[in-house]
Amino acid sequence: MNKILRFLYSFCAVTITAAVCSYFTQTGITSFYASLELPLFTPPNAVFPVVWSALYALMIVSFYIILGNDNIFHVRRATFLFLGQLFLQAVWCYLFFYAGYFLFGLIVIVLLLWTVWMMIQCFKSMNRAAGYLQYPYLVWLLLAAYLNAGVVYLNGAAFIL
Repeated sequence: MNKILRFLYSFCAVTITAAVCSYFTQTGITSFYASLELPLFTPPNAVFPVVWSALYALMIVSFYIILGNDNIFHVRRATFLFLGQLFLQAVWCYLFFYAGYFLFGLIVIVLLLWTVWMMIQCFKSMNRAAGYLQYPYLVWLLLAAYLNAGVVYLNGAAFIL
């Protein structure tokens, strides 16, 4: 795959996910999120788009690097994990922010953490830099899992039924 196609594939996969997640998140932020009791260490709302923009940029670069690998088997496995975690990210945003199903969101974010961990290991086996570029995302997801668990604890398993 040539460099332009690799970049477009990386960029489009991440950008589409970002747009879907942003829609789900904005729906929750403008409706019920302000009424939730939030756990300690919840960052201000203004922090989230800045951090996500940086994380999405790292994802694009990392996946672009991986797509340049010559081993088709490894690229397919890495692509499956990468696209799988993007899908899980969108599902989590839907469950947590759009539907208000916090417990289901917590279950999905745990699966997302595992998938990202597996993706990092796969990426590192192909290109160490590509794998290391995903660690900030993993750390941010750990914070998100903590916040999700805190919302479940403080507000119940589901806010909107």
